Amino acid sequence: MKSELIRDLAKEEIEQRLQDAQEDLFNLKLRKRVQKLDNPLRLRMVKRDIARLKTILHEHEKGIRALSATTGKILDTDKKESSKE
Repeated sequence: MKSELIRDLAKEEIEQRLQDAQEDLFNLKLRKRVQKLDNPLRLRMVKRDIARLKTILHEHEKGIRALSATTGKILDTDKKESSKE
């Protein structure tokens, strides 16, 4: 998943996708121990997705970069207030 697509999501949805990715990683590691994986590169892809999700959540929490879903709501209220003036 690309970073731009993640930033377009709401915080709750990013947290849900992070949890799903962590469960997926756990299941892949377990299957790797028991049997040969069909696509071993899937492990690497899931780990990178987890890192992207955590990075974007951290940026949002620290105020480094806002999520697009959050920013859009703020901009809409600013436009309404400026039109009243």
